[in-house]
Amino acid sequence: MKKIIEEIKKKKEFSELPDSLVERVAKKTKGNVKSSRAFLRKYFGVFLTNKILKGKLNEEEILERHISTKNRDYKKLYKKIFDSEKVSTVIDLGCGVNGFSYKYLREVLGDVRYVGVEAVGQLVRQMNNYFNREKFNAIAKQMDLFDVKEVRKILARQKKPRVVFLFQVIDALESIEKNFSKKFLLEIKNYSEKIVLSYSLKSLSGKKVFKVQRKWLVNFIKENFILEKEFEIDGEKFLIFGKK
Repeated sequence: MKKIIEEIKKKKEFSELPDSLVERVAKKTKGNVKSSRAFLRKYFGVFLTNKILKGKLNEEEILERHISTKNRDYKKLYKKIFDSEKVSTVIDLGCGVNGFSYKYLREVLGDVRYVGVEAVGQLVRQMNNYFNREKFNAIAKQMDLFDVKEVRKILARQKKPRVVFLFQVIDALESIEKNFSKKFLLEIKNYSEKIVLSYSLKSLSGKKVFKVQRKWLVNFIKENFILEKEFEIDGEKFLIFGKK
């Protein structure tokens, strides 16, 4: 398996993914390097154009060009998510390029602490460079979300009240391990005061509208949490919930 992981990671866009994540995908594809790369490209490679890999884009350009965020109006979104409640820390699990929107989050919440957790090492490095340059109260950490124990440790160390973001992460988790997202939500339940989860209502191209509304997920949340708010914005469904 070690040689297969090394072969998969020879591609630049996968070179800084955690070995544990690559191994999980390789096992799923029964060691097929081509299939493993195709899977990783679908869920992780979409973040990485050549210009992003080479660090040639500023934060606005990254948000505008990235396929999952280009239609997302972050200022409007953050105002929709947060009312007037106090938030000390936002922990963004599977953050992708969301960290580059920190200035919009700060406009809504003030100098809130932001912790972005992401598997793609290149993005983690670029986000930290951005945070340090702008002197933001923010940090990005590289992690495989399947390492739930480490995720819980990060959450436990953060100042309360804590809000956890899970933007368009569930489909990737489910594609690797069915029903993992249910276990994951239960594992982090006591380490957050509020969870904001989203999933896309359109294909990556934006041309296809999904008919599946993920009722299994909504029902699970209603059974195990208090669903406080749900709304659709810019082709994305958001569920905001907390523990009972």
